[in-house]
Amino acid sequence: MSGLRSTRCTTQPVLTVLLLVACCLASGCRGIHKQHSKALQAWRSGDLNNSARRLQKAAGPLNAEKELLLLDQSIVDLASGEPQIAESRLRSARDRLTYLKQKNALEQFASTLSDSRAIAWSGREFEHHMLVNVAMLSSLVNDGQDAWAWSLQAMQTSQDRRAALVAEVTKNSGTATLADDTSTTAPVDQTVTPASFESKPTPKITAETLDQPLALSAYLTAIVHSEKPTEKAETEQALQDVRLWNPQFSTATPGKLTPLGIQCRKAHGTLHVIVLAGVAPEWVSESCEPTSAALLIADQILSAQSKYSLPPTLFSVKIACPQSDNPGHADLTPGAAIVGAGLGAERRQLGFSTIVDLREVAHASYLAGRDKAIADAVVRRVVKKGTVVAAKAVSNESRDWKTDLAMTAIGIAWEALEKADTRSWSTLPAAVRIAAEELPTGEYSLDLWTRPLSERYPIHAQPVKVRIEDGRNTCVLLTMPADRITSAILLGGADRNIIPAP
Repeated sequence: MSGLRSTRCTTQPVLTVLLLVACCLASGCRGIHKQHSKALQAWRSGDLNNSARRLQKAAGPLNAEKELLLLDQSIVDLASGEPQIAESRLRSARDRLTYLKQKNALEQFASTLSDSRAIAWSGREFEHHMLVNVAMLSSLVNDGQDAWAWSLQAMQTSQDRRAALVAEVTKNSGTATLADDTSTTAPVDQTVTPASFESKPTPKITAETLDQPLALSAYLTAIVHSEKPTEKAETEQALQDVRLWNPQFSTATPGKLTPLGIQCRKAHGTLHVIVLAGVAPEWVSESCEPTSAALLIADQILSAQSKYSLPPTLFSVKIACPQSDNPGHADLTPGAAIVGAGLGAERRQLGFSTIVDLREVAHASYLAGRDKAIADAVVRRVVKKGTVVAAKAVSNESRDWKTDLAMTAIGIAWEALEKADTRSWSTLPAAVRIAAEELPTGEYSLDLWTRPLSERYPIHAQPVKVRIEDGRNTCVLLTMPADRITSAILLGGADRNIIPAP
């Protein structure tokens, strides 16, 4: 009897301990999370000072998500007129995220006991691309010393992505050709063909919505390299990449780009107005039924990592999906007009074009990872159910109905604790919009304003003095999370200046 009693006394406490561990992993530090949430609310409403203060409080010594806070703080720093601090934070975040992308066995085990939030946040692929973009922007409107280094990283990422697309197209076309060759038998050709060193034409590739951040990377890279005659090839390649990653983007006539740097006519330069408009979608929890593709992935994971198998029926699981926090700001668009001696009496209005729509990119990222996210949630559900069933089986001979009910309740509570991993870089803009104009050298007055598409006249306008130099690029950066200009305006390139927030 002592053996049976001992068994009954050990199985239920084990489940209780597992439940307590899961509670600890799922709860986190509520105070810090509350400060972070309030900071993001302030940011979405355009209250920069309140947002910066609360983010600073959230970045406590015990916070396990410092990388996420560094990213959120970097955009607020840019809006506050501190690009050097923003770039420093982004550099630290990049190094840490690169390290955290490696799998950790302890975190994987902890996530099985709780949910995917137990794994250190390492960012989605498009967030990594945007990190490089924002860092390059920060350098361009600061001293520009590290812009060249950031552009090299962006060029390498673009090259790797292009090579992956080419390999995929080549593989698909090769498979189709092989199928055609096996269907017909051609006569053997005895003619000797001379060797040829001509390279085969590069297969035609088509970019996906997820590749839009690479278009911004390429555009900023072109700005960095276009002022040096020795880097003409790099500039041309970057501009080709802009057309590849976002064919709809244009800053001149439809389908064309404004000349940059030394591409301009003599005694002309280029003005670039770059606006980080709106706020990126917030990732929220959604319940969804397991798809066939997700169940197939889950079955493969279970077969490789455990002894459990998929049950015949499964209830819905929770995953993260993007959702616009304020649909009313979705149509927010910037406006700009410029006057100066180089234009005579003309007041020229600049046209903006969207180079990155992060609402579309976030949705594409969600669709691309949806089946895998569901599969991971299914695997956790199966492991938890299997653990409870195994514990019941061990104490089968000795347990009474109270013990059985308690173990069932523990299992239900264990599953109920699981939540979707909604962590994301929340201060990213909803879209990046750019206007570019080739202008004669000289001093100009630039008016910037915000205007919803439903309104005819500007809501708020801000004057900015800019200088255009021969063969140079002048960049104006505006961060606009809400429907009015509340951030600093940063100038870089040929003309460096910071106009404080109004």
